[in-house]
Amino acid sequence: MNPRAWGASFQNREEKFELKRQAVLLSAARLLRNGSYDSMSLADIAVDLGVAKPTVYYYFRNKEQIVRELMKLAVARMLDPGDHPDDYPETHGLSGAQRFERFLRRCIRVISDDVGACLFTVYPHQLPDDVRKDFVEAGQPVIEMAAAILRRGIADGSVGACDPVLVYNFAINALRCVPQLLERNAASASDIADAFVTLVTNGIAPRA
Repeated sequence: MNPRAWGASFQNREEKFELKRQAVLLSAARLLRNGSYDSMSLADIAVDLGVAKPTVYYYFRNKEQIVRELMKLAVARMLDPGDHPDDYPETHGLSGAQRFERFLRRCIRVISDDVGACLFTVYPHQLPDDVRKDFVEAGQPVIEMAAAILRRGIADGSVGACDPVLVYNFAINALRCVPQLLERNAASASDIADAFVTLVTNGIAPRA
């Protein structure tokens, strides 16, 4: 819980509203990571934050709206070149394979916190039709980035012939185990990233 959001002084009303809204989002992300979309309710978020249920409704109408917002946050982190530029894939001078390695490491970093991880514990088929549509559409720019990187790698010879979208989907679904591995302290995020990058990049390496 963000203690500043629920009890400290604020500069203005807008800051107070946004900090409390972010606290609700972080609580929901934590609950989704440790549970499931179906089992989580706004009442659970209220209990987690120690506030009345109507307080949560003031910031979000329902949990579907929360999931949409969490997806936008996670995708924004993936696409923002100013967020951890050391693993931003669209960097000048890198081969397609090197860009894809950065892409994978960026994915693992993003899903290592509650906001990113909850999106890998929420399966699209669990969502109502309209939310599932928004969920999939919000993630489309990330798919397009990965596919473009892989096509560039195929063109420059650093990646073997493959179906870029299929490779992306294999990789993303394999990443669903990362939050659970981190939760069990099976390995650090850095070790998981090293192992995952080795497996995937070996799989798409050009064949002699």
